[in-house]
Amino acid sequence: MFVSLQFKLELKKEDKEKLIKLMRKQSSAIRVAYKKLKELEKEKTKNPHAQIYQRLRQLFPELPTKYIDSAIYKAKQYPTDKPVVFGGKRLFEKLCKNHLTGKAREGLKKRWKEQRQGTLISIGSKSDRGNRLTRFEDLNGQLCLRITTGNREFIYARVLREPSNSKDKWITFMAMLLES
Repeated sequence: MFVSLQFKLELKKEDKEKLIKLMRKQSSAIRVAYKKLKELEKEKTKNPHAQIYQRLRQLFPELPTKYIDSAIYKAKQYPTDKPVVFGGKRLFEKLCKNHLTGKAREGLKKRWKEQRQGTLISIGSKSDRGNRLTRFEDLNGQLCLRITTGNREFIYARVLREPSNSKDKWITFMAMLLES
């Protein structure tokens, strides 16, 4: 079962820098995996996952294994028969038009870079009893998201989310979380 929710996180400054660095690495890994996937598809290679995995392991040795597997999974979701613009096609096209200058252009460029480099995907499995890299934990009565940054290092981000109405998915999610 998949549950998709959005919420804000509150982080310490040094933890935020670690998270941004991790997100940039994984976003880059997704783009490399996509390029390699396109190359291997042209060659009609069998078992491209293993070759892509080895290439990503060479380029990103400090990235945890599950993040690499998640990057490959995400790269396989993009179409290989037509061009893909990471960070959003609309934003990229607006940047290419050069109709904006100054602060407006810089703001647009910043938004595009955040979308391009701001991806962190972590896929769990039943054999791991969920997701090993991102887990919800209760610290001092507050819900926190534990994010693995590598080598058994974790950062904790406080979850800032309240239900908006009685039919909000957040209530169902919290009930499932407390039950498990």
